[in-house]
Amino acid sequence: MTAVKICGLTRRQDVALACAIGASAVGFNFAAESPRRVTPEAARELSEAAAPGVLRVGVFVSEEARQIREAVEAAKLDLVQLHRALTAEDLDALPVPVIAVARVGPAGPDRIPPDLLGRCRAILFDTLSSERAGGTGKPFDWGSIAGRQFGLPILLAGGLDPDNVAEAVRRVRPWAVDVASGVESAPGMKDPEKMRRFFEAVRRADADAA
Repeated sequence: MTAVKICGLTRRQDVALACAIGASAVGFNFAAESPRRVTPEAARELSEAAAPGVLRVGVFVSEEARQIREAVEAAKLDLVQLHRALTAEDLDALPVPVIAVARVGPAGPDRIPPDLLGRCRAILFDTLSSERAGGTGKPFDWGSIAGRQFGLPILLAGGLDPDNVAEAVRRVRPWAVDVASGVESAPGMKDPEKMRRFFEAVRRADADAA
């Protein structure tokens, strides 16, 4: 099955439900600019609600390496997702593997230097935006990355919801899809019915491709 990452989690019950219905990863947003921001202390409690084997991912934008390391330790993060230009300094300073983020605009996805990308665990594609506090909540042209090889597992983000995720999976065939606002009733508050519909849509798309 295409893996699913539920991001922007702020409540223990949402973490538990995401894991119960099949999430491969849960995401906690530490970016100061985000309406879904959680503190390291809050993320510690959220992390404790995650099921064994489910990856814990921290989302960061402008935070310093020291702040990221503190969050990694507090929430026992498995991966760090960096919504900024990737640097060797970041990769050298962080204690866990990194998910690189490539923004996709009219000209296609950002180019990440191959030597830096090769040091990452995966690459996430999201919609280009001047507001960089994590995701944008809007889809991009999936055709700009469909069928391309990037040398790493692909996570597809950007405006996914229960109504469009099946088509996105069919078009791109990513390793994982990443959703936050598309399964919410309000920022940081997940809607159980939307979450279940999202997983059902992903499973239908996988079944169609089998």
